[in-house]
Amino acid sequence: MTRIFFFILTVISFQTFIAQKKTFKCEKVYDAVKLIDQSKFDEGIAILQECEKIDPSEYTYPYEIAYALLQKKDYKNAISQLEKIKSYPTIQADYYQLLGNSYDYDNNPEKAIATYDEGLKKFPNSGRLYLEKGVIYEYDQPEEAIKIYEKGIKVDPTYPSNYYRVSNLYLKSNNKLPGLIYGEIFVNLERTTKRTQEMSEKLYQTYKDAIDIKDEKSNTISLCKVISVDVNSINKNKVPFCIMFEAGMMLSTLGQKEFTFESFAKIRSNFLKEYSARLKKDHPNVLLDYFRKMEDHQVFNAYNHYVFQIGDENAFTKWQESNQAEYQKFVEWYTADENDLKIDKTNLYIAE
Repeated sequence: MTRIFFFILTVISFQTFIAQKKTFKCEKVYDAVKLIDQSKFDEGIAILQECEKIDPSEYTYPYEIAYALLQKKDYKNAISQLEKIKSYPTIQADYYQLLGNSYDYDNNPEKAIATYDEGLKKFPNSGRLYLEKGVIYEYDQPEEAIKIYEKGIKVDPTYPSNYYRVSNLYLKSNNKLPGLIYGEIFVNLERTTKRTQEMSEKLYQTYKDAIDIKDEKSNTISLCKVISVDVNSINKNKVPFCIMFEAGMMLSTLGQKEFTFESFAKIRSNFLKEYSARLKKDHPNVLLDYFRKMEDHQVFNAYNHYVFQIGDENAFTKWQESNQAEYQKFVEWYTADENDLKIDKTNLYIAE
């Protein structure tokens, strides 16, 4: 039986992919990259310096040297190495990412931000540069970091890391719904990593803490920050998404006696009906539309067990063992390329 679980992939350095995509005059670059991946930095640097002599116009060699120096925590020399190749015509967004990282690690966040901004002028659709810039703002200015991550999502909506970072910031706030949606989009874009495991547990726990089921007819939901709504304008303007979401979730819990792994799957299925009937017209949402697609293919229930599995691993295992055919059907559907979550600039989600 095919099983799909969250797991940690063996990490392959980004530099390896660079080497695999190009043909180099100095073929020893492959050996150098392997050495760097093995933390044999000086040996790798020595080979790359030989490659520079053979092909001085290729920017990959000094870039890889700088990467190795960064791993050695020799930040100043990494910066020097990168600054000298800034005029190379073949540099990409990852160059500015590495240079900005080097400045940041060297305790110069102002220069790092300036570097990311410089890179964004050349590569305005680089989600990774917005990510790095946002990280610098997170500690002291989380609201500014949120804006930066969301800008990164707007220009590069399939880049997972901005969703991951902005989700975590929202989940720490009193406005948790955007964090839940960003986080679940992330889980669907980056499916099999340590971060996916972390987010699976965090999403489940956030829902569990927010949904208080007192009995089959009484419950409270706490996902939104407190906002004031002018009742006289309700007919003129749409009701805020978070209020509608909470109301739909509250209706979806009716009939449930308590919050459990199983009852939550039922609540989510009920909520999807509420979305289709009451929310979709004014608040179309790419994630919730993806749920609708799953429901149409009869795999949404299995997905609800899969996506929150780290939140209650024992309950997931028990359900999976008792529903092997249903789970197998989900696996086959979910792992087909044509069934990936499709996000672009026309349907992306940005918090209101």
